[in-house]
Formats: sequence, structure tokens, C-alpha cells
Amino acid sequence: MRGEYSTRQKRDMLAYLKNHEMEPYTVDDLVFRMQEQGERVGRTTVYRYLEQLAEQGSVRKYQNAQGVTQYQHIGDGADCDAHFHMMCRSCGRLYHVRCEQMDALSRHLAADHNFQLNLRETILVGTCARCAGGEADARGAD
Repeated sequence: MRGEYSTRQKRDMLAYLKNHEMEPYTVDDLVFRMQEQGERVGRTTVYRYLEQLAEQGSVRKYQNAQGVTQYQHIGDGADCDAHFHMMCRSCGRLYHVRCEQMDALSRHLAADHNFQLNLRETILVGTCARCAGGEADARGAD
């Protein structure tokens, strides 16, 4: 098995993802963005690196409402187990929901129904304010 090494391509991809944190990307989206910046990078390289980052927990991998695999940089991702998520079915953006009422729902399900939600995996699907024609993102979400 090869040792892990850092390449300029990986550093550039990671810098791009960090600068566009919480934005959803497909493999092809990221290839296009990197090529726009003058980076010569192949689809396989991008796919493998995104998969590696997803395994490490700094990138979230999920299926959007259309069934397309997307990736989103989430930093260390440690707090994703502590809150709900919402996904816009139009743009595919995934929002972190920090809301006492949603937390209360999770506690209610645990206490009254003996059911533990996996908050990292729980995604509410709908339409974000931007796609619905509003100016601001959803309140309580980032």
C-alpha cells in the first residue's frame, strides 16, 4: 500500500473546498472549478481525493434529491452528530440546523419512543429561501 503524500493538486483542491465551505459539489463540478483556476486535474484524482476526505470526516458525501452524489466541505465535522440537516431539492445545498425545537424533537423521540435518531444521517428535504425566491438563507441554518 502506498504511503500518503501531499500534492499541489490536493492542496489546491482542499484550499478551494475550504474557501467554499458548505457549498455542494459533484466530482465534475470540482474538476471544472479546478480547471477554471488553471489546475490540471483529472476526474479520477478528484474522485479519489473527495472519497479520502469523506472517510476522514472533513467532507460530507450525500445523495441530493435527484440521486446525484455530492460532496461538501464541513471542516472537522465533529458537530454533525449534534444537529439536524436540511437539503434543498433545487440547488442541493445542505444546511446545518441548530434549533432548540429540533433538538427537543430528538429528545422526545428518545424519551417517549425509545428511538435514537442518527442526526448525521437525518436530512430534511425541502426548498431553501434562495431557490424559493427569497433573499436570505433559512433561519437557524448555515
